Amino acid sequence: MIIIIGSPEDFHARYVLENLRLQNIQAQYLDTRQYPIITWSPEGDNDYIIFENEKIYLKDITGIYWRWYYGVTFGTSDIVYREKLSALESFLSSLEPISWNSLQAVELHRKKGLQSKIMQNNGIRIPKTIVTNDKNALEEFYINNNKNIIYKPVRGGAYTQKMKDDDLLRKDSLINCPCQLQECIDGIDIRVYAFETGEIFAGEIIANSIDFRADENAKINKHELPKKIQKDCLKILKLLGLKYSGIDIRLSNTGEYVFIEANPAPMFVHFENMTGYEITKTLINNLIK
Repeated sequence: MIIIIGSPEDFHARYVLENLRLQNIQAQYLDTRQYPIITWSPEGDNDYIIFENEKIYLKDITGIYWRWYYGVTFGTSDIVYREKLSALESFLSSLEPISWNSLQAVELHRKKGLQSKIMQNNGIRIPKTIVTNDKNALEEFYINNNKNIIYKPVRGGAYTQKMKDDDLLRKDSLINCPCQLQECIDGIDIRVYAFETGEIFAGEIIANSIDFRADENAKINKHELPKKIQKDCLKILKLLGLKYSGIDIRLSNTGEYVFIEANPAPMFVHFENMTGYEITKTLINNLIK
């Protein structure tokens, strides 16, 4: 049995489930907004979870595809909410050995500043970066990087944007919400799908926006990564506790590969369709091992 953390509302969750069932592989969504019945113990012999009126024993779960975690819907009180969350996440964390990816990896990605620090401390080239809610630090960073910086959310959920002089007029709003700032690497975007089993699929994205996700007409072409950069991709998986990832890289105009971030639940279908890479097949093969 393969469990998909997500729901049919999410295209990629639905796509993976449909492909599993086409291969006669049992698969089921776990939409955490519909709180399941859980029995979990340190011994683990008879642990089970009940959702969609189906009782599934932990020992029968062979793989977890982690696509979209909705968390837990707030209940009648703070105490009930905390208890439900702790019970569910204890259960999910116990499945880490068979999870692609784990709750821990997803949580780390929500702390982008920490993810960047881990990479830099281990010899991975990343952009100059600060996370701040100090307007003076923002202005200093902007000037020190020749007014060539981008800004984006600390956790995610919005497009990356290029900073302009006019944006400094709104810098007082930082006190209410921190922001992540990075040097802008002039060049092209590279998206890499890397698996701990050694498969690496890379493509260059030709877009007319600073954030390629905002360009529906962006073109994707296969890209041959240098061996060193391939090794760095696999190194990042180990550093961040990932079994696979969608890794964003910027290839500068001077030929330098600069790592931006590593996503534990990346979208891949459009990328696969544009390049012909067998990402779905690779993911499913790993899920059912």
